[in-house]
Amino acid sequence: MADSSARNLNYQQTVQRETEQPGKTIVLNPKSVPWSRLEKALMVIGSVITLGLMTMLVSASVASTNAQHTLAKEEQTITSKQNHNTDLRQEVGELTSTSRMNKIAKQQGLRLIESNIRNVR
Repeated sequence: MADSSARNLNYQQTVQRETEQPGKTIVLNPKSVPWSRLEKALMVIGSVITLGLMTMLVSASVASTNAQHTLAKEEQTITSKQNHNTDLRQEVGELTSTSRMNKIAKQQGLRLIESNIRNVR
């Protein structure tokens, strides 16, 4: 009797395995692995951050260029004013020179009296 029950058991298991529908087999292609939601979210966030940083870099570069142009323009204005001031100082020096004053005094009929001159130190 033990022999017949063992045969029946093996036969039932074999029949069950054959009658079961085969499950879906997952075929993995190493070239196209599906992306998880986390990976997709990280890619979107990374892309947005990269785009934002690129925009900030370009705007900073443009602002820096504009500041350099403004600085160069202001330096040019300062140099121009300094040159003008130097020219005016030279003109003041020429107009107040002793030889010019003596020449104008002679034209006006004035003369230099040495005893009336005092030197201040």
